Amino acid sequence: MTTAAPRRAAIPAGVSLDIWGTLLASDPEFKPARNRMLRDALAPGVPADVFDTAVRAADRAVDERCVRLGADIGFAGRIEAALVALGLPTEQVAARAGELVAAQEELALAHPPRPLHVELPAAVSALPMPVVLTSNTGMLPGELMRKLLVPAGFGGLPGVFSNEVGVAKPHPEVFAQACAVLGLPPARVRHVGDNPDADMVGARAVGMTAELVRPDGVSTLRVLRGLQP
Repeated sequence: MTTAAPRRAAIPAGVSLDIWGTLLASDPEFKPARNRMLRDALAPGVPADVFDTAVRAADRAVDERCVRLGADIGFAGRIEAALVALGLPTEQVAARAGELVAAQEELALAHPPRPLHVELPAAVSALPMPVVLTSNTGMLPGELMRKLLVPAGFGGLPGVFSNEVGVAKPHPEVFAQACAVLGLPPARVRHVGDNPDADMVGARAVGMTAELVRPDGVSTLRVLRGLQP
């Protein structure tokens, strides 16, 4: 008696792709440069290593809160959380928000993110179905992300960004908007991402199929090639 080979999953009519950890990785020089800028502006008396640790811990804690609550907390909220942890006043963040956001953009454009795998841009471009990028934004808002996607090889793709939606993955509205951009019902869209909670739970909750990848680029490349007919 022979065993039938497992059936290949149906090819979706549209694809939703997470960005960070799925397509892109941060330039290793960007966050240290941003931390220097923020420390000089907001906490010059704090040792660099102490400030860096506080920013990293606050960013991680806020990420977890966003996933838990489906809330979008951006640049100002994350910096304020770091200052609170350091016992510093937070009023200066709001007062200098425009200046700090502009400085962050300048640094991000000088140290843009890179594809996790050199072949990912071509693999996305080769997909025979429409694609939307569906991303929680964290410190980098959608307006800036669109600029950063161009040198990474993903320019021109439509995007749904949490700061523009007002909620964050796994909130269903993020995925609903992604499907609306594609003009497809959720059941015909495959979401690909690296976060089990934000990506997998969120997408499946609205009726999309979902595939989890590792943040190594190779895993994403394998999934994208598997979406070829």
